[in-house]
Amino acid sequence: MTRLLEALNQFFGNVPDAVRPWRWPMILSVTLVSAFTLYGVVAKMELDATIDSWFANDDPVIQALDDFRRQFGSDDGLFLVYEAKDGDVFSTASLLAVKHLVEKLEDSNLHAMPGYESLEHISRVQALSNARIQFNKDDTLYSALLVPDDVPTDAAAIADIRKKADDADNLKLFMYSENYRYGAVMVQTDFGTIPKVTSQQLQETTDQLDFGLDSSGALPNGDNLLLDDSQFDLGSDMQFDAIVDSSFAPQEVEFEDTDTIAYLGFSAAINLVLDDPEFVDQFDFYPVGSTALVDLTVDTFIQAGILLLLMLVVVIGLLWTLFHSASAVIWSVLAIVLSNVWVVGGAVWLGYTVSQMVSLMVMLVLAVGIADCVHVMSTYLYYVREGHDHESAMRVSYSKVGVPILLTSITTMAGMLALTINGMAQFQFFGIVAALGVFMAFLFTLFFLPVLMDLWHPRATPKKYKQRTGLVATLFLPLTTFRWLNQKSGMKWLLSAVWLQPLLDKIPAFVQKRPRTIAAVFFAFFVYTLIGMTQVRIDTNLVELFRDDTPLAKAYSIVDKEMMGTGSMEVMIRMGETDALMDPKVLKAIEALQGTLETKYGDYVLRTQSLADLVKDTNKIMYDSSADADIIPDNPLAVSQLLFLFNNANPKDRAALVSDDYSQTHISVGLRNVGSYEYSIFFEEMTKDIATSFDPLKARYPDLDVNVTGSMAMIMRLSDQLSVQQFRSMAFALLIISAIMIVTLGSVQAGLLSIVPNLIPATLTFGLMGWFGVPLDTDTLMIAPVIIGIAVDDTIHFITHYRMAMVEHRDMGKALKSAISEVGQAVTFTTLILGCGFFMLTFSDYLGLAKMGGFGALAIFVALLCDLLLLPALILIFKPRFGLSEIVDIPENKQEGAL
Repeated sequence: MTRLLEALNQFFGNVPDAVRPWRWPMILSVTLVSAFTLYGVVAKMELDATIDSWFANDDPVIQALDDFRRQFGSDDGLFLVYEAKDGDVFSTASLLAVKHLVEKLEDSNLHAMPGYESLEHISRVQALSNARIQFNKDDTLYSALLVPDDVPTDAAAIADIRKKADDADNLKLFMYSENYRYGAVMVQTDFGTIPKVTSQQLQETTDQLDFGLDSSGALPNGDNLLLDDSQFDLGSDMQFDAIVDSSFAPQEVEFEDTDTIAYLGFSAAINLVLDDPEFVDQFDFYPVGSTALVDLTVDTFIQAGILLLLMLVVVIGLLWTLFHSASAVIWSVLAIVLSNVWVVGGAVWLGYTVSQMVSLMVMLVLAVGIADCVHVMSTYLYYVREGHDHESAMRVSYSKVGVPILLTSITTMAGMLALTINGMAQFQFFGIVAALGVFMAFLFTLFFLPVLMDLWHPRATPKKYKQRTGLVATLFLPLTTFRWLNQKSGMKWLLSAVWLQPLLDKIPAFVQKRPRTIAAVFFAFFVYTLIGMTQVRIDTNLVELFRDDTPLAKAYSIVDKEMMGTGSMEVMIRMGETDALMDPKVLKAIEALQGTLETKYGDYVLRTQSLADLVKDTNKIMYDSSADADIIPDNPLAVSQLLFLFNNANPKDRAALVSDDYSQTHISVGLRNVGSYEYSIFFEEMTKDIATSFDPLKARYPDLDVNVTGSMAMIMRLSDQLSVQQFRSMAFALLIISAIMIVTLGSVQAGLLSIVPNLIPATLTFGLMGWFGVPLDTDTLMIAPVIIGIAVDDTIHFITHYRMAMVEHRDMGKALKSAISEVGQAVTFTTLILGCGFFMLTFSDYLGLAKMGGFGALAIFVALLCDLLLLPALILIFKPRFGLSEIVDIPENKQEGAL
């Protein structure tokens, strides 16, 4: 292994000289490819912010949801809650406004107008203005509008409408709140239920359209397309034989995935409607549902992009302050930006859509790439100050940092690829793309950065800057601003890092005098974080991921408090037998389950609706609203008659609740928004309650199947998988990185020592969140791989340099001093740059990203302490020799300054 590392050192040391003759072809090639990939990022990138995108098509959650949609249509709509400014949704003004709103949403002529085309996705609109109530007249069930076409203006008529609404149990909390202040418009769409058209189906359709066309492609007698019976005089002797294909089997319909653009277009069209002065003057709107979530996710993605740009500005400022070299800043940033552009643009050109996780990938590549570039620049400037010319400094620098950069790239890529063991599509894509991004950063740093540095190389001593004016002053404004702040803010001493090297020179002696004390302190802190991890609660609460003043948080709070809740769940019931749902025992089992859900889980469940409610309500109406008739009849014939009456009176509502053959139905459950931790307990207990209600029916209906689906079920499954898989991925990543380090360093002891300092930053976030009661959500779970990638990189640079110094000097003391002196500065620079950059994310309105920035910055600074204090202490205690012989040891308890 020693010979291999020496050969690699020599190879990387020769890279700058090898690429120098090819610099112009390389610059031209990189420019062309960068322009091509950048065009893909700007013009072709598509963002997929939907929940469905996290699951594979064969995932049980997706299959259950598709089964529900095939039978009952889309569950993906917009629950548009409105607050009446006059305080009464039943006032004449409110009823008129909501009536006009529904009419506009259903107006096909409006759908054809520019900007409103996405409203064609609306399949049904329900509101107080078109709600129907049932009544009995002469033993016949009738259905009538709750609000007449001519909205009444007198108080008595309005009071009558309100009373009828209160008597209809299915309207309260769904269409209006108990205090009459809030109402709702349920906009159902075809999202998720648009059938895929296969090439075979398309050809069959084309063949059918081609049937009967003449040579010109037109129908014969095309001027008379209405055919009467006389044109089909086939004679009385004509006979037909029916040919039946017994092998025919109906195919399950597959649905198109709903992309983010469709949601955004729909949201924009809805907003155009809601901006009508009539509605603005009468209502305040609070939309919830997938459309609102996607809309907010995209806004968050845009804000994350802005914060990433600010993060980049901070990085640029710190690079300038630390290096005082425009070329060091520009070339480092350019190499990393191009790495991200190439990877994201390449994925886009290959037809992949990106998720909001792309911002995390950009952060990771930025962190790893900047760290590598800082090591190159810092080492280069170190040797320039030592008297080397440019070409010599390049050779020595790359021979020193080439192998560490290679190892950091391999270990970080391994950590990212460990995420692919997660079965979720988004994590697999993220892991692969992030690994490719790290690899691309490696290529740019090792092979393209030398070319750029040949064109314009950093200076060890910055030249004096003259006053600039005009366009030149504008171009240099950012650097001028940073320089002015540096001079005027009293921070020059701190930011110029003149204090750093003297401080680093004191660390070897400081650690050598007390290695066991330092190790004990860090070990105690590590145990503290581990204990905290046992207290952490994995809990994703959608509302708590946003600041209280965001529109979504306010909307969710109102809908949970005043209406039927922001979460939806469907209990899908398949009896496996025609007309089984006319069996009173089945309906009573449904009724029993509803009662259990509403009483036992009242903290979560706000409202349930099912076929059993329909039968009870219809029975009550047929008995003139007698309270004693609010039951499910015991006679199956009576049940079938009630369902027949309701179907005749209101077939659309019947079809939304039960299949045509009465073998499938569902229970709609309105849920209050709480965290995934509470919901996971609720789901587990509810599964037992479902079994209690329906298991007695399986003897009569052996094919009975009951499962839970809907958006809330998907979110819970997502949170559960993320929590389990993330811990598994983190453990697997540490295992792979440990194995790589053991093989590379040629020593089990040294390999394990290189991992220990990274355990504390990796567990820090989880431990502190556990101790302070901060729930661990799906976003903060993603901190671990990023922190591991950054922390391991600096450790590898340190321990690799230490090993090379051991080979050179055969003296532990000299090797340790050399590693801290040369690598310590670069490690400190990268920590300051990345820590301050991550801290910028704390200003995000999306608290998931804000927590990632805050905890990430803290972990990065702790990782620096581990590298500069704990790792040297462990080296002094365990004295790894890396398989080398004749090493001069370091006696313990030497006096200060002996190193």
